[in-house]
Amino acid sequence: MTTTKEVFHEVTAEMSGGAVLLTQPDYCGESSSVLMHPLQLRHFAERFAGMEPVGWMTSQPVKTLARRLRTLAFHIDFLYDYIKNHSDHKHADLSFELSKAIALTEMADEFCADLPDELCETDDEPIQPSQEPAPRPAPAPEVTPSPAHLKGRIKPKQSVLI
Repeated sequence: MTTTKEVFHEVTAEMSGGAVLLTQPDYCGESSSVLMHPLQLRHFAERFAGMEPVGWMTSQPVKTLARRLRTLAFHIDFLYDYIKNHSDHKHADLSFELSKAIALTEMADEFCADLPDELCETDDEPIQPSQEPAPRPAPAPEVTPSPAHLKGRIKPKQSVLI
């Protein structure tokens, strides 16, 4: 078992095993001590001393997943807006589709609730947060390709929902 000891402004920090012992003498010569886990010490350093956070939101795979989740939420909001404002409600009953789009929007909002409120960029263009209104979509094409036309084709990178 190794012990590391450092002194900084009359505070002694000793690392022994898996714990950190902080000791500070007072003006009467007595000392006060606190035994902490290193992660607790790290938390206080991040929170009160302005230390750069290291944790679940700083790892690259998590940042990538957060960016993809925001992009998905943006496209779900776009789909909801399109069904609500641009679909043909006169000739078709779209209540089921609209209710599913509302449910997807609520789920996406819940999944993104704990993510930081920063704009993320995709590989091509920045994505607006889901609270902003979606841009007006272009009308959907009248002709849809049949599965025979798609056989053997490489799927293009999809960054915009039609």
